Amino acid sequence: PARRRVVVDVREFMSPLPAVLHAAGCDLVPLTLEVGDYVLSASCCVERKAIPDLRASLASGRLFAQAEAMARHYATPVLLIEFEGDRAFALQAAGEVGDEPRLHSLMARLVLLTLHHPRLRLVWSRSLHATAATFAALKANQEEPDPVAAATAGVPLEAGEGAMADRETLVNRPAMDVLRRLPGVTEGNLRPLMRAGGSLAGLAKLSEAELAEAMGGAVAARKLKSFLAQDCRALFRML
Repeated sequence: PARRRVVVDVREFMSPLPAVLHAAGCDLVPLTLEVGDYVLSASCCVERKAIPDLRASLASGRLFAQAEAMARHYATPVLLIEFEGDRAFALQAAGEVGDEPRLHSLMARLVLLTLHHPRLRLVWSRSLHATAATFAALKANQEEPDPVAAATAGVPLEAGEGAMADRETLVNRPAMDVLRRLPGVTEGNLRPLMRAGGSLAGLAKLSEAELAEAMGGAVAARKLKSFLAQDCRALFRML
């Protein structure tokens, strides 16, 4: 069987999970990722947390920012919670739960996290091998991840422009969110498309050849051009 590709943040190689994934038949692509720890497909990104790290990142608010970044760049953001093999398979001991929910408890913070990010999926794992099996299930029938798109997700539009790039990202975020949902658009060709079109209106005026040059392929350009040129008057008459 063909080996499956997984893009891995280089900092994850301090843990044994990448070695287990490799032994399970995955081709690992080590990169410095701004968003997530593992990118399993074009649409699925995973942030991995052991229980101590989960507690600390929920308390500091860092996990809320990480979940927001994953939801912005991937259709299926996943929070993987790993338990240690010699510990009980539970977030809290039964005696810690109590009769009344406490605002700053681990469970309450997890509930708030999922309420703020309804697309976030929580995955529980007892062991490294269980995690590898879960990753295989999440990758089933999915498009392989693009290493370039994974590495550029969350990176400012023009590296090196500092605060100016951050302001540009903030100003264009609503338009970027619309653009991400158009056929043929990926994180890898999003920024070249923005530079080529200048705006959503300008994008619609580009020829198919100009779109192909910006998107790096004729198939993606044809999908986008067909969508942009679609006659919607019949649809409006039905509304």
